[in-house]
Amino acid sequence: MKAHEHTTGGFVSGQVKLALTLRLLAGGSYMDLALLFDVGFSTSYEIFHKVIKDWILDDRLVKINAVDFCSDDEQMSKVALEFARASNNVINGCIGAIDGWIVKTRKPSIKRDLHNMSDPSSYFSRKGFFGINVQAIVDRKKRILYRNINSRGAEHDSTAFKQSSFYKWLLQNYEKLKSGGYYFIGDSAYSIKAFLITPFDNAVHGTSEDNFNFFHSSSRIMVECAFGEIDLRWGILWSPLRFSLKHNVNVIDACMRLHNFIVDWREGEHCRSSDVDEKDIFDDDHRRFMAAFPEVEMIGVHGGEEEEREGRGRPTNLDRELTAFGRTVRQTLCDDVESKKLVRPR
Repeated sequence: MKAHEHTTGGFVSGQVKLALTLRLLAGGSYMDLALLFDVGFSTSYEIFHKVIKDWILDDRLVKINAVDFCSDDEQMSKVALEFARASNNVINGCIGAIDGWIVKTRKPSIKRDLHNMSDPSSYFSRKGFFGINVQAIVDRKKRILYRNINSRGAEHDSTAFKQSSFYKWLLQNYEKLKSGGYYFIGDSAYSIKAFLITPFDNAVHGTSEDNFNFFHSSSRIMVECAFGEIDLRWGILWSPLRFSLKHNVNVIDACMRLHNFIVDWREGEHCRSSDVDEKDIFDDDHRRFMAAFPEVEMIGVHGGEEEEREGRGRPTNLDRELTAFGRTVRQTLCDDVESKKLVRPR
């Protein structure tokens, strides 16, 4: 397909624009694709950014809205049932797994990206590169239910989530989730709350707390799988994004929305056997990685309960209430693991 075959008077057709954009997201070279589609080098990126902004980020194509999800009892019940079935009914009430993902970018420009901010080093992550901290919640199918792409690379996951508008919404509406027995799960980087259950810190091997942590981790790993699938599919993420900060955010958002589009397709009625095979390939790749590097589960900067014990700011009465209820929920789940005599595989 070439642009001149689908153009009139210099107009580039939608087919060419979309094909060019998807190929660039998949990791193609803009120079190669400009020649392939017979468009100018500078025009290729103009098309790329416009298609992302006007087409892919249009909510009519794919909408990601966590508040809408948490307001839909039917959807929450469906997701909770999927997590329960996959965990021997240990993780009952879970409606999503949260984690942070650092997407590599080049060093932000003070003049172009940061305006009045004079410290681009805040985008330098603990992993040793500049990036954007992406917070995301996924369901058992790896569908993204929530994403926040506004935090700097050096931001701690717990801080990045607490600064989001969705966290503030949860503080104001936690009773709705509490009444339905619903909660999210996250790793030890997050603070335990009524709506966010984290693993036990420093659990001794062989104890009921350690066994609970295993089932918790096995459910939480879906968010890692989702990040891995997005990264494997969209080759543009394999090297640091080199656009403006605004365009970098749009590219990441586009990859996540297209990921949901694919998940919806393969989970839908029109899914072919080849689509199922592709899903299995991504899952198998992740299982092999985790088997080869079991210590990955322990990597990370801890926050959560450790962060609270360090006394970073005086907790409010609401914080204390939410933390206490979260610990009660976690202990109830842990007691259920012990009563069922479920243990971590040896």
